[in-house]
Amino acid sequence: MKRNPTRTVRIGSVVLGSEHAVAVQSMCATRTQDIDATVEQAEAIRSAGGALVRVAVDSPKDVEALAEIRRQTPANLVVDLQENYRLAATVAPHVHKVRYNPGHLWHHEKQKPVPRRCASWSTSRASTTSRSESASTAAASTPR
Repeated sequence: MKRNPTRTVRIGSVVLGSEHAVAVQSMCATRTQDIDATVEQAEAIRSAGGALVRVAVDSPKDVEALAEIRRQTPANLVVDLQENYRLAATVAPHVHKVRYNPGHLWHHEKQKPVPRRCASWSTSRASTTSRSESASTAAASTPR
């Protein structure tokens, strides 16, 4: 099977794109604030060969829990910001990649035209760590 050319992107200890193998990912089906259950699932995913572990974050309390989850597992964590893009800079230090669907912006900023919504999101993202910066490029090169 011929693959489309893509650039190489590192997410934690995983290298994706270009000639690298496809990485398995899975999402924890727990409430993020249930730290023990989330760590247990993250470790189960990792033990089963999952290269990336996704965790949902919707609130500042989830961010606090995520910080503790990060301390308890070496898994390559990817945060899914479900509806609250304003948490991107807060979660970035605790994960290897931030995933966000900009289509959700219309919920929060209906009055702004789409280019302004995306521009304000990009500006706030610029202050995040280089780890999240390189990780965010993975979203562009990772097939969904």
